[in-house]
Amino acid sequence: MAKLVYRVVSACGALGYGFPRASLQAAIEGRVDAIVSDAGSMDAGPYYLGTGEEYFEREAVKADYLHMVEAGLQTGSPVILGSCGMAGGRRNLAWMLEVAKEVFAELGVKDAKVAVIDAELDAELVIDELRKGALRPTGVGPALDEEALRQSVIVGQMGIHPLITALDSGARYIFAGRACDIALFAADMVRRGIDPGIAYHVGHVLECGALACDPGTPSDCLVAELYDDGSAVFVAPDANRRCTPWSIAAHSLYEESHPQLQFYPEGILVMDKTEFFAPDARTTGIRNSRFVRSSKPWPWSIKLEGARRLGARKVSLIHIDPADLPKIPPEVLVYGRNGVQARAVEGEERELGIIVETSAASAEAAETLASLLTHYLIHYGYPGRKATAGNIAYPLSPNLVSFRREDGRYGAIVPSGTRDPVFFANYGKVKAAVIALIEAQFPEALVQAEYRLIDADAAHPAVLLRTIDDDPAKLAARHAAEIDAITRLAAPKAGSHLNLDAADAYEWSLYHLLQNEEVIQRTMFPITYFRAEGAAWVREGSERPRYFDIGVTGHEGSLDDRTLSLIVDAPPGGAPHGEQRLLDMAVVIRSKDAGINRLTFDIVFNSAADYEAALRSNLFHKAGVAKILHVDAERVVGSFFVDSCNAIKISIDRPNISASPDERDVFGAQQQSKIEGLRIPVYAHPLGGSSVL
Repeated sequence: MAKLVYRVVSACGALGYGFPRASLQAAIEGRVDAIVSDAGSMDAGPYYLGTGEEYFEREAVKADYLHMVEAGLQTGSPVILGSCGMAGGRRNLAWMLEVAKEVFAELGVKDAKVAVIDAELDAELVIDELRKGALRPTGVGPALDEEALRQSVIVGQMGIHPLITALDSGARYIFAGRACDIALFAADMVRRGIDPGIAYHVGHVLECGALACDPGTPSDCLVAELYDDGSAVFVAPDANRRCTPWSIAAHSLYEESHPQLQFYPEGILVMDKTEFFAPDARTTGIRNSRFVRSSKPWPWSIKLEGARRLGARKVSLIHIDPADLPKIPPEVLVYGRNGVQARAVEGEERELGIIVETSAASAEAAETLASLLTHYLIHYGYPGRKATAGNIAYPLSPNLVSFRREDGRYGAIVPSGTRDPVFFANYGKVKAAVIALIEAQFPEALVQAEYRLIDADAAHPAVLLRTIDDDPAKLAARHAAEIDAITRLAAPKAGSHLNLDAADAYEWSLYHLLQNEEVIQRTMFPITYFRAEGAAWVREGSERPRYFDIGVTGHEGSLDDRTLSLIVDAPPGGAPHGEQRLLDMAVVIRSKDAGINRLTFDIVFNSAADYEAALRSNLFHKAGVAKILHVDAERVVGSFFVDSCNAIKISIDRPNISASPDERDVFGAQQQSKIEGLRIPVYAHPLGGSSVL
């Protein structure tokens, strides 16, 4: 019988999402080697890196971290956070440290070694690399400009070595700046001699908490147990959730542009031989994932992210009569027509705008409740959900606009939208469940503020105007002109909000790979150590990360993410004998950003028969995908078969850089409606031919 050699707890998908304390307490029963949470991401846009602000509510972050530290004290295991403060810049990291000091004081943490790892990089160093032509693009991305880089906050996404160095030093609490999500989990496993292939794959599954479960959510815990036979098993501490082969395999595709190749600073995770197995009805295991140390650019390659301010922003939300909708120019964003995608709804498609609006005696109370409603709405996991990357699309980053109401109270609005027919069918239940969650976890938020969830559709359209300018006078004049252009065509209805001052607009100025090993190993990711007595932290010293090679060499398989497992154009013989709705054939149909410059679509089928039928239909080769998604064929990175979980993955170049001024869906989580609406022609065909297409 295989022996347990390591057990790690993922607290949640991101610090601040919230998770049941009962789940964490169940997760730490028995052996625990590490308690880990990703604390941020670049998904929400460049604003958080550019300003140093946090995406989540402070009290939510503090509550999550307090539970993690409490569990760490009970188990004696290290507590690891990465991408602190959301974006992982220096100011984000400092914000998280202040929260941590409060938690340490409240829990009476004593004589604890703390490691703080900085991920920010001087712009002039990056400019030197630019002048040498040494910055490697990661696909279609921001145009590099020296002056824009000087105006930017720049971070590098650290891999495992800074974290391993901190753990080797005896640090009990680690606070890392911008970090590769997977590295937070893989570092200690690799440090303890566990094979990197299984360590990185486990990290990828754990980094979103219980999102890899059925039903999935980032607002709950997930546990991985690793054994001496090279396998790992995933266990949900909440008995209402299961880990199934399809849920774990499907999450192995999540946010990645290729189904079997994932690229990290130290090498490449290769999953073409991975096996998924189910020891019982609630747990699922993996084995045979491999980590390859290849030729340049891996190792070493550090992904750089840069954000800079574009200007101030004004927003107006104008509810109009449906009879006036045809008068509104087609390029204007209107919920009920083209609020989620630039392409207007067609045929039987429906678009629903969901406007979160709150009112309170203080701005903080109005913003807190609006944020909580927003975060729970986007990620609430309901039975039968297919769009598991997010229920709704946000056009703004930050997604919330705060303002003073005419009655003197404070208000906040969050515009969003969806085209997901499965969500429509469950919308009422989702709303009730979200309110129940907030009542249970943040009851004061509902006491201190009032809320409305306003629906906007073709029968109740709502226009969203957004204007950005660095000059305040020009901004005011431009936005007034845009309001006038709409209100001359359609009279604003009750509930409209005009001329609101939103948060400043930021853009991504850098999304490239740094390959200078001298800079990576001798300049980046300095580690500072502290001795913590409650809120009093005394600096004890610092050191550089220690680097060493990991992974296998001499890999003979393909590492080409443009050709490996590519679906080819293979017209079937004969005529179809019927058709099926794709919605009836698939358990998951989702879209999601894979970085700031790519969108990826995952279709996970109910059965091998449904999967084979979809492949046999010949709809999903690159040219077919371009037609389905209404994009140029050259923007399709690839369309891939995934036999291990009966899935098809599609990746395309994003039509814009995420969180651009014309954005409709910052997270890219609601771009799958054309795929959801497909009807698949069914041809007579025996099973077993997918892997040779």
